[in-house]
Amino acid sequence: MSAAKRHITSLRDEYAEMTRQRIVAAFVATLEDEAADDISMAAVAKRAKVAERTIYRHFKTRAELSAAAGEWIEDNVFSYIPFTSPDELPEIFRKLCKRFDRHPHLARAIAVTRAGRRVRAGFRRHLIEQHRKAMAPLVQHLPAKEVRQAEALASYLNNVLAWNAMREDFGMSSAEIADTIEWALTTLLNDVRQRDAAAARSGKAGKSPRKRTTAPKEPA
Repeated sequence: MSAAKRHITSLRDEYAEMTRQRIVAAFVATLEDEAADDISMAAVAKRAKVAERTIYRHFKTRAELSAAAGEWIEDNVFSYIPFTSPDELPEIFRKLCKRFDRHPHLARAIAVTRAGRRVRAGFRRHLIEQHRKAMAPLVQHLPAKEVRQAEALASYLNNVLAWNAMREDFGMSSAEIADTIEWALTTLLNDVRQRDAAAARSGKAGKSPRKRTTAPKEPA
């Protein structure tokens, strides 16, 4: 390929990526403005200043566009904060509350609308897995049921749903919500540590949760 053709191809790819990002940003902006259960592709196209068919040229399905929007929100708006210990979660949630306050309509949309739940599905799975890894050293001796309960509570306290519910149902400020979640998380973690220590002393360590077994093959 000649240098001229490579330059044209490079420009075409750059323009395509710019268009793709503009569509994603338009989808997120529409979700924030409308907070609707379903986002109209016509509305997204109008905001992105492209033809509706252009959207489907870059995203074959609505699910694909929703996933891309989730990644965009995580990278550009609320930003995933890495952690290795559950003791870090109260401070992380406090920082997230401030970010939710800067974009309250978008935070509410991803918390309660059907379109928003589709958008946050990918980064919620990632966050749940990180909670599971962080909780692992604290639950080594607990039975599988209590391990699941501890993981679930830690994960769903550190959640935009908690921020939205306390804000709308109780009129709490961001600082009050962060204080409440810190109280709940600290209480949970202290109890988990006590339970795990008691299980270790009793020698009744729980089995590792969610281990899959392969079913024996039937003879041909």
